[in-house]
Amino acid sequence: MGIKDSSTEQRILEAAKEVFMHYGLYGARMQDIADKAEINKALLHYYFRSKEKLFDAVFEGALEKYFDQMAVIGDVSQPITERVHQYIDNIFKFYAEYPQMSMFIIKEIQVNPELFKAKVEKLKRDQKFLLVPSLKAAMEKGEINEFNPVIFLVNLHSLCAYPFLGTPLFKTMMKKAGHKWTDDTFDQIKESVKDFVSIKLNKK
Repeated sequence: MGIKDSSTEQRILEAAKEVFMHYGLYGARMQDIADKAEINKALLHYYFRSKEKLFDAVFEGALEKYFDQMAVIGDVSQPITERVHQYIDNIFKFYAEYPQMSMFIIKEIQVNPELFKAKVEKLKRDQKFLLVPSLKAAMEKGEINEFNPVIFLVNLHSLCAYPFLGTPLFKTMMKKAGHKWTDDTFDQIKESVKDFVSIKLNKK
């Protein structure tokens, strides 16, 4: 067929991202991806020989971006509260691109936990970039309040992810209440999450 075109490959990856996020690995069909990318199925197979190889490219790309957002946690030149605030900025930016990522991961873990574990292990970063060890270190230095960092991590990611997962519901609720879901709604939610973090971390 000739040399592969980067723009076509990127269009395929974008289409596959949308289809996989909606249907998962086993529910997605190559024909659906080809239709979404506006190419024929033969061309899709030329770029990616199987659905599994295409899934790997999409999922590992998403996980790569997910772990990249954690790098700010390792920047010890900044106070831990500022690092967590920047981490929140990164999380919201990530979910803006992959709004259904949390639900997608949950479904894939249920179907094939070992596959997910293998991919995470392949991309896992150094411990210093992880939030829980960084919070523990800050507590030991007396920089922040004492609390359970794992529970904090669960609460933090819930606050960041659920607005994206529940957007259709929230839009309906706000409309019935006479409010609009505007472009800056996510920014307002993000700032409220930062307020939660500041109250939880900072010593009185």
